[in-house]
Parts: sequence; structure tokens; C-alpha cells
Amino acid sequence: MEYIKKTAEGIAKHALEVINQIDAEQVELMIQSINDSDSTFIVGSGRSELVGKAFAMRLMHLGFRVHVVGDVTTPALTDKDCLIAISGSGETRTVTLAAATAKEVGTKVVGVTTNPQSSLGKNSDVVVNIESKSKVPWKNYTSHVLKGNYDDLTPMGTLFEDSTHLFLDGLIAAYMVRLGKKENDLKKLHARD
Repeated sequence: MEYIKKTAEGIAKHALEVINQIDAEQVELMIQSINDSDSTFIVGSGRSELVGKAFAMRLMHLGFRVHVVGDVTTPALTDKDCLIAISGSGETRTVTLAAATAKEVGTKVVGVTTNPQSSLGKNSDVVVNIESKSKVPWKNYTSHVLKGNYDDLTPMGTLFEDSTHLFLDGLIAAYMVRLGKKENDLKKLHARD
């Protein structure tokens, strides 16, 4: 239990530190991009894709039309849509390819990454910088919450993925307030148990 508690505590502290550094103007632009789109598409790879799928589900619960890139029922992107692309490094090939394709079509691209200067960052209209450790070596490691024996217990992209997940869940809460929605409203679009 010692490692579970210490790691969970460290991840939570790190995520709050990272979220406090996010540019509020970029978050507003992300919200506006989703609001203005006919459909919101989500793309990621590996654990970033799973985080994206969790966000897609909650957007759907809020009443947005949302698709996950790669699903067999996902339609083609248009210039009236928005693509949320999630990649810690900003260089994940499937994600950068989707972002580049979206730009060619005229789709608004929102990149969520640790590296705004990456290929993803360069192909994004909006960049939400999650200043965190990803799979690539992290030059700006400022968080001291998991130093010592615990640092290796958040391997590869764990801190980015967990911080991104908490940020996106926070964004859902912000949408709920803006739209005047409560949990019971979201339950209406939730699959029955």
C-alpha cells in the first residue's frame, strides 16, 4: 500500500501543478472550437487514446456529436468540425498524420501535448500545453513530488496521461456549469446498467 498511496498522492500533486500552468486563453479557444463545430473528433494512441475516449464519452453525455478516430463508424472530417489530438511527445505518427489531414480539410485542430514546438503543435490551431513528463526525455522536469524511489513508478507517459485525463475531466465540469447541466442530465445519455 505504501507505493500505491505515495504514487497516487504524487500524481495528484503533479497534475494540479501542471493544470495551474495551462494557458487559460488556449483553454477558452479549445472550448470555443468544440462549441463551434458540427462534430468533435478525438485522436490519440495507446493510453492517450484511452484518455481521449473517456473525454469523448463525457462530451457525448453532454449532448455533443463526437467521434473517435479509427472507430469503424467514424465519418470523414469536414471544415465544420474540430479534432482534439492528444500526444505527449507531439510526434506520435498516427496522431500527427490525423492532425495534418485535418488541416488539409480545414478542420480546426486542438493539440494536447507536452511539446508545443512538435509536429502536432505546428499543425494545431490551439495548443494546450500539458507541461509534463512523456515517453521522451523531459528537459523541464520541475515537479519534485515523485523524486527518489518513486520517480520510476510513473513510467513513460503516465504523468502526461493522468494530468491530461484530470484536465479533460475538469473541462467537462466547466462545460456542465456553462451549459447548466447536472449529473441527471448526463445520465439521460448514459447507457443503462
